[in-house]
Amino acid sequence: MKNKWLWWGLVFLWCGLIYYFTESPAFTGENTAKVIDDIAQYLGLETMNNKDTRFFSWNFIVRKFAHLSEFGILAFLVWKAMSPHRFAYIAAWSFATVYAATDEWHQSFQPGRSALVSDVMIDSVGAALALLFVHIYWRLKRS
Repeated sequence: MKNKWLWWGLVFLWCGLIYYFTESPAFTGENTAKVIDDIAQYLGLETMNNKDTRFFSWNFIVRKFAHLSEFGILAFLVWKAMSPHRFAYIAAWSFATVYAATDEWHQSFQPGRSALVSDVMIDSVGAALALLFVHIYWRLKRS
């Protein structure tokens, strides 16, 4: 039972970190674009930040990967807190997806930020992928 408290504590800590990222003006698309562009130039990577290719910019790729990974981690933490409950996978995915939706709603009130349904979908896919990896890992470990 002590481990459950630890895992739930990590869940709420991670939710707080996601909330902080949403709340902080440092993590707006405009601010991260400058930092990511500087890093890409330093590493000698070709930047693709023209208006015509905005969809394929380094900023876009890094930010969407961050969405995938942060909600994948959230789903893993919830799964770990709930396992071996019968519906741990479904509950973890649902929790992460609902939290993603509320996070986007919260983001809509922040200056310089916008709420996107596509981000909720990316977050949900990140949660599903993390849980799929966990499921495959545990199945392989058992056999």
